Amino acid sequence: MTDEKNKRIDEVSRYYRSAARLEFLVAGLFWVNALLSLIILFSEGLPVLWRESLPILFILTVLVQFVASQVNRFYLIPRAEQLRRKQMLSDSFGAPLSHDKTELYYNNSYSPSIKRLGANTMENAFFSSEVAGEMLISKRAMVVLYMVLWVFLFSFRDTGLGVMIWITQIVFSGEIIAQWLSLEILRSRQERTYERLHTCFLHKIGSDSAKGIATILDSFVSYETAKSSSSCLLSSKVFHKLNPSLTRKWEQIRKDLGMDF
Repeated sequence: MTDEKNKRIDEVSRYYRSAARLEFLVAGLFWVNALLSLIILFSEGLPVLWRESLPILFILTVLVQFVASQVNRFYLIPRAEQLRRKQMLSDSFGAPLSHDKTELYYNNSYSPSIKRLGANTMENAFFSSEVAGEMLISKRAMVVLYMVLWVFLFSFRDTGLGVMIWITQIVFSGEIIAQWLSLEILRSRQERTYERLHTCFLHKIGSDSAKGIATILDSFVSYETAKSSSSCLLSSKVFHKLNPSLTRKWEQIRKDLGMDF
């Protein structure tokens, strides 16, 4: 995916930025709630006003986090994915489906056709799996760290029940274990989609044949389903960091497969 700011146009990206900002807010509120719940555990020595106010503040922040996460999950992320899907189909078949413009987003020279859809899907799956793999390095480290901390605290008999409940809630929350698993599954499924299409182009399965069309459409649906079911936003920071090397790698893949240079 070319990333030349003076040439590349991607108006769909603004919808992902909105979702990313709200996701950042949700993550921040999660840690605020974790801190508040820990303070409440040891609030005996605090003034009465503080002891009475902390539970109310905790409930309010939990409610805000819940509402924000649902808005992101059921509105902002699906909207961004739907518009990206329309843009992808528009580019693949040369039939505008939305008013958002994109130029130089995909790197293949196929004319509008089912084969271009296959190439676009393969490119997206390749970049997605690589970016997710890079993100998983820190995610796995975080999961291991918290699991070690969880086991360490449980190994001490003097650890209070309240503290054990607190650390268990943190470790097995949606912000740590569930996000890690979602990202693992997303990377795995996108990698399989890339490999399926790589085999298709490697063996020159004709896009005018029933088998070729079915393979490309199945891969496109698998790619979109993986994104929808995971509800994971890939990091734009990681993407921009990896983009130059991944673009060179993708160009070599195209060359090796003879993808219509």
